[in-house]
Amino acid sequence: MNRLLYRTKTIIVGLFVLFAVNSCNLEPDYSQLEEQAGKLTSLTELGTVEYVISKIVKADDNATWYKLGDRKILFSCKAILKAGIDLSNLADNDIQTDYDAKSISITLPKATLLSLNMKPEDITLVYEKTAITRASFSNQERDAILAQGEKDIRENVPTLGILTDAENNAKLFLESFLKQAGFTKINVEFKNK
Repeated sequence: MNRLLYRTKTIIVGLFVLFAVNSCNLEPDYSQLEEQAGKLTSLTELGTVEYVISKIVKADDNATWYKLGDRKILFSCKAILKAGIDLSNLADNDIQTDYDAKSISITLPKATLLSLNMKPEDITLVYEKTAITRASFSNQERDAILAQGEKDIRENVPTLGILTDAENNAKLFLESFLKQAGFTKINVEFKNK
């Protein structure tokens, strides 16, 4: 990572720290801010929204000519989705500052799904029916069914509105945060791609 990007990320992280520690309207000392924030450059994500969704996952293993009877299974799941901005994708020219004019312009990467978590305790077997001539679903088959449910959730993320909410929240947070840090002209945009 080149020095300008490192310095810019350090300043942004420092502003986050400054805002969290001191929310009064004092103007920050940027040289001191950069020094204090240097330890926190591992911050690479800005999570701005969390959704909890319920999902029904079902499988129907109908009988074929060589299998007698059928098998059905139904799970109820709760998934926790977190979305936000991946700050590791910031480029050198994505942040333009003019400290004298108290102006800052930031072009952020598009929001992404940062995590999807389906905890075992949030997965409930609702229904299972197995014909007497068939074996019950094995643990591997159950895991495969649940993995398909998780894949379906990931594929439907763009239609859930979570990414739009993440971008709106990131923009509102950064504008408020940067205003508290002393900037008067703030422009936060997102990359087209």
